[in-house]
Amino acid sequence: MDLRVAIQVIDNFLDKEEFKKIQSYMISNYFPWFYCDHVSYENDKDKFYFTHNFYKDSKPQSSYFSMLDNLLKKLEIKSLIRVKGNLHIRSNKIKYNNFHTDYLFKHKGCILYINDNNGFTYFKESDKKVKPKENRVVLFDPSIEHKSSRCSDSKTRVNININYF
Repeated sequence: MDLRVAIQVIDNFLDKEEFKKIQSYMISNYFPWFYCDHVSYENDKDKFYFTHNFYKDSKPQSSYFSMLDNLLKKLEIKSLIRVKGNLHIRSNKIKYNNFHTDYLFKHKGCILYINDNNGFTYFKESDKKVKPKENRVVLFDPSIEHKSSRCSDSKTRVNININYF
C-alpha cells in the first residue's frame, strides 16, 4: 500500500469561528491538562507530555467534549474510539518521539493541529511529514507507524487526536 495516497492533509478544516472557539479553550490558562510520564511507550521514561481525554472507553471523559460536536460531524464518524488532546512543551531543539501505532487494527484517524509550530508528524513507511498549522488536519490510518516531535519555535505543540471508524 502506498501510504502517501492514504495520508490526506486539509487546511482550514473547520470554519474560522468554530476553530477559534476550540483553540481559545485549549490554549487558555483554565483548560485542564494532565501529565503523562511517557509519550509512545510506558518504558520510554525520558519523555513526557500533557493530555486531555475528551472521549475514551465508549463515553465522554470531559465536560469540554461537546465543543467538538461540529468537528466530529464533519468527519462523518460511524463509531468513535478515542478523542484526546495533546500538549508538548517546547525544547531547545526538535526532539523526536518514538514511532508507534495508536491501535493495531485498521481504522481512521484525524489530527487537528491547534497551533502553528515546527514539531512535525512523521509517517514511517513513507517520506511524508506534516507540519502543524492551526486548523490543519491530517487524515490517516493510525495503525501505521507514525511519530510526533517537540517543537522549538513555539511554547507548545497542541493538537487533538481522534480515532474512529
